[in-house]
Amino acid sequence: MNISRENPDELNAVIHIGFEPADYQPKVDAALLEYRKKARFDGFRPGKVPPSLVKKMYGKSIQADEIQHLLTDTLNNYIQENNLRILGEPLPNVNSPQINWDSQESFEFIFDIALAPEINLNISSSDMITDYKITITPEMIDRQVEDYTRRFGSLQPTDSISEEDVVKGDLCELSDHDHEHTHDEEEEHDHHHPIHSHDTLIYIKTIGDDAVKNQFLGAKAGDKLVFNPKTAFPSETDRASLLKVSKEELSTIDTDFEFTIVEASRFTPAEINQDLFDKAFGEGEIESEEAFRNRVEEDLERQLMRDSRYKFHLDIREKLMAETNVPLPEEFLKRWMLLTSKDESLTTEKLDTDFPAFAIDLKWRMIKSKIIGDQKLEALDEEIREQAIWAAQSRYYQYGIYDAPAEQLFRLADVLLKNEEEKNRMADVILENKVIEYVRTVCGLAEQDISLEDFNQLMNENKK
Repeated sequence: MNISRENPDELNAVIHIGFEPADYQPKVDAALLEYRKKARFDGFRPGKVPPSLVKKMYGKSIQADEIQHLLTDTLNNYIQENNLRILGEPLPNVNSPQINWDSQESFEFIFDIALAPEINLNISSSDMITDYKITITPEMIDRQVEDYTRRFGSLQPTDSISEEDVVKGDLCELSDHDHEHTHDEEEEHDHHHPIHSHDTLIYIKTIGDDAVKNQFLGAKAGDKLVFNPKTAFPSETDRASLLKVSKEELSTIDTDFEFTIVEASRFTPAEINQDLFDKAFGEGEIESEEAFRNRVEEDLERQLMRDSRYKFHLDIREKLMAETNVPLPEEFLKRWMLLTSKDESLTTEKLDTDFPAFAIDLKWRMIKSKIIGDQKLEALDEEIREQAIWAAQSRYYQYGIYDAPAEQLFRLADVLLKNEEEKNRMADVILENKVIEYVRTVCGLAEQDISLEDFNQLMNENKK
């Protein structure tokens, strides 16, 4: 067996691997022997097929398989034994000699590999990064308190209707016969009408025509209002929902409807009392308005601290990327991406457009790996579980559930952790946070108080 390596430059290498019969023949003979034990040929008992017949029928294909296995093992072992840090995967060299599996006895294989560059991190206390502290104002606390009152508010009956109200009633399509009667007649509408919907809900604010909206404003239960849904609700989605028909059926409906108001409801924010405290934070956790506002302020502090940490995270990443030289073997990586991508639509032109974003992500991952390796950072099992519980809680929050029992959070966390891809993603989040915290201890910090408005403006600039 002959293995050699040449390095055209610091980021690329070419590996030559040569095999002679002495390297692969013992493996081929062993594989033929195993195959002979299982082979079935007419006229021979299992295991009694002559070796020459097995070799004649399957020798070349088995030889090719064994050489491929040997090649893979040899290449991987060489990379590991020589501590080569590679990017992507080895690729066959374009100048690799053609293989004739039927006649050759000596084989040569050539592979291109990309070498990860050496990374030198140049960060010290002279590198100043701003650590923002968002100022909490009484007005911000007031807004959060108001948000809680609206979150736990309810619809209450009202005698008169305003733009913010919801009305429930019977919606009935009018026929030509109906138009012959005056609207103040107390006539019952039966189910012979093409469309007759009971308990229909209309949110006044969604009415798109002012004349129709004005009919509702100030009306009361029992009133009958006539309007054309096509005029009142220009949105096909809203109109189809109101009439309980498909969008395709709307084209055939351009008539007046009568809406008989059954009841009106007005959204009423919750009162700031013990009932609200219990719903917001759990029974008995908060027992006064002062304690409620203090808890709201504490939650705001935690939320804004997460936001400022995220900004700090972005700034550190930007600084490390700007000040750390990470050269990449672009030609090799583009070739590797084209050959291994599962996206059949990926072309050279599209890759040229997408590659800069890929390169930025790869450079950041390499910088992270450098710090993780140098500082021996780890994502511990208990940290991953805490991250899973937090992820479970976030999912409940998405559905407006802010007080999910602990056992439910633990169960969902266990489900998330059974997904290996999800678990690896959580470990990566933990490690990245540890990288940021490490850099925080090395670089210089400039603490700065900032208003929420100015902070949001900075975040918007980050997005550009």
